[in-house]
Amino acid sequence: MKKLIIYAFSFFFFLLGCQQNEDGSVFEGEGTLCLKVKMKSDIQAIATRTLTKDEETELNENCKIRIYDTDKLIRKYQGISNIPDNLILPSGEYHVKVTAGDSVAASFDKKFYEGIEPFTLTKGATVPVEVVANIANTVTKVTFAESLTNVFTDCQLNVSVKAEEGTLTFNADNLEQMGYFSLPVACDTLFCTFVAKVAATGDAYEHIDTIPFVKRATLYNLMYEYRDEEIELPDVGGGMLVLEVDATPIGEPIEDNISYYRRPVIKAETDGQVLELTTPYYLETNAGSDIQIAVMGSSVLKQVQISSEQFPEFLNMNEQTFDLGNLADGQEEVLRNGGIHIDRVPESKGYAINLVFTASLIQKYSAKEGSYNISFNVVDEKGKIRVVDWVVIVSDAAVRTEEVINYEVWATKATLRGTVLDGREPQGTLAFRYHKVDDMNWKTVNAVRDGSSISAEISGLEPSTEDKSSIYEYQLMDGDMLSNVICQFTTEVAWQLENAGFESWSESTKPTLVYGKEKGEQMFWDSGNHGSSSSMAALIGKAVDLTTPDKLTTGSESKYSAKLESKSVVGVFAAGNLFVGKFLRTSGTNGVLGWGRSCTSRPIALTGYIRYVPQTVTDYPKEPELKNGDKDKGFVFIAVGDWDFQKDQSEEWPRVINTSDDKTFFKSNDPQVIGYGEKTWDDSTPGTGLIPFTIKLDYPVTNRIPETIIVVASASKYGDYFAGAVGSTMWLDDLKLIYDESELKE
Repeated sequence: MKKLIIYAFSFFFFLLGCQQNEDGSVFEGEGTLCLKVKMKSDIQAIATRTLTKDEETELNENCKIRIYDTDKLIRKYQGISNIPDNLILPSGEYHVKVTAGDSVAASFDKKFYEGIEPFTLTKGATVPVEVVANIANTVTKVTFAESLTNVFTDCQLNVSVKAEEGTLTFNADNLEQMGYFSLPVACDTLFCTFVAKVAATGDAYEHIDTIPFVKRATLYNLMYEYRDEEIELPDVGGGMLVLEVDATPIGEPIEDNISYYRRPVIKAETDGQVLELTTPYYLETNAGSDIQIAVMGSSVLKQVQISSEQFPEFLNMNEQTFDLGNLADGQEEVLRNGGIHIDRVPESKGYAINLVFTASLIQKYSAKEGSYNISFNVVDEKGKIRVVDWVVIVSDAAVRTEEVINYEVWATKATLRGTVLDGREPQGTLAFRYHKVDDMNWKTVNAVRDGSSISAEISGLEPSTEDKSSIYEYQLMDGDMLSNVICQFTTEVAWQLENAGFESWSESTKPTLVYGKEKGEQMFWDSGNHGSSSSMAALIGKAVDLTTPDKLTTGSESKYSAKLESKSVVGVFAAGNLFVGKFLRTSGTNGVLGWGRSCTSRPIALTGYIRYVPQTVTDYPKEPELKNGDKDKGFVFIAVGDWDFQKDQSEEWPRVINTSDDKTFFKSNDPQVIGYGEKTWDDSTPGTGLIPFTIKLDYPVTNRIPETIIVVASASKYGDYFAGAVGSTMWLDDLKLIYDESELKE
């Protein structure tokens, strides 16, 4: 095998003695380090070209450098230019991890690079560390041998790391390209689906190979060839198609040649119709024709075992399992008399065996309604195994229950699905029956038919919780006749915002934090307090809190509400605010905010309690929305979506808001917004206490599940633009996410 030339780039870490840490201050430590990173420019390609200058620059700017103390991340930088000149670390064992590029499921051009290097730091030592970041993908190269193209035309190979996603297609037009795959967690198998036409007949041909135990940072050369000397069948099948795999670790001169043979194949058909043995076969009562079954291996078949609980009754024998390659004397004749005919295909030299389940046998299965299993367990001499549990469903029902679509299952509602079977017509009222699996009382809902599709929406379901899933079963009905298929689904979790009653605060810290830091709690909410309590404000004695706990509450069980007050800090307007996320940093007089927390549920509303007292705008207007003389406006919004995470220095957030750049501001029509709701208060709320409010969410996108939730409240709606009225105040308490219409109160 030719030596593999790889994309690679090297990072050089020079760890030198220094006097200061990252912010310029000195502290006592056992070792002082300077960290410098240099990327080599002589980057070679796995293909035929070196990286362009633009590609190299992009890797320089976007690579991630992380330093770990054991498993604890202690430093994280993005881009070589962002690494500080000075770095102080205590003596100890560390490792550096460098990543760059695009980690996508599958691509012909997007590559992912990774390098890891351990190092030990001792007091006063200068430690150089070199990290070479090589391609970390699983890489494939496909070749179709001449022996293959003499037998097949239109050859195509679909390769994926999961059967249902990340597929690359190789054909005559792109065989010179390489495929780059990112292995998902707990997945180490390549799925290879070969599709072609038989040159002699023009018939379509397909088979699937699986390559187990594939590794990252490894090139797999996949060669398909045709070996007609191994089997003398005139058609395609058996052991004629062989996959040769050469596996080479990237960057290492190790050669590993492996032959991968496909698992045995079991095919069936009746009356010219191909049967998928992995899906149920539906029969009307007293129906059935001959079923032809072909079993083929890529090496000699050692075991062809068939089994059914009905065999003793239907075949007049005591056994329910037979190994067709090792039958006892007289068993083959008894099987034939019972309706199973065996053809050992002598010309296949043991690679194939054909069966016929006669119409008389099938009609025994269809004599009465029910579900029956016929199992196949095939093993060849290479140890490849194919196990199929074929389900035969006998029913005069004209309908079949189908699986739900995942995004059509909410916390308290779901859309049930079914279909009308080909060639049949329902005679009764179409409906679904359903129940929670731990409650055997079935409920019924009428269904709607659209062509062959049947559906019904059900509501009032019990949502799942963090600790327990709510699982429901459902079954389609044609009048009193039931589909033989029962399906299940699990409702979404009725997830709630943390510290939504605002009972936990850290008042001993400055600024005040909206969580119990002293009690070891984790931050969920944050505010712009950090900006208004910046070092500049503190220097002139004007540090202030915008968001604080207040004793104005909804009842005796509540100790605090959140008080949001707009103020002027060092001549700059600062809106009282509260948001799900984290205040990241100040940039001059501006704040940089990370918005959003993980949430895969879809609430239909946000409720809570509010008091709002606006003041008149005098010094901080925003024309034309908010003019001098206008009353300020209070504002609360909620959004769920699947935003691509944005980077700010060492952290990533669903949305990064920089108050100095309105291009970063949140937009409700962002295509990654799945659900959204808002409410504006133009005047004071009645009375002196808190009153309830409701914000309903609209879902412009109904075919995606969110990943993130954002909730923002501001005593001054245009505070992002430094506009509003000093003294405008909002109190919030007892926020709650609503998942069922019955909970909403006008």
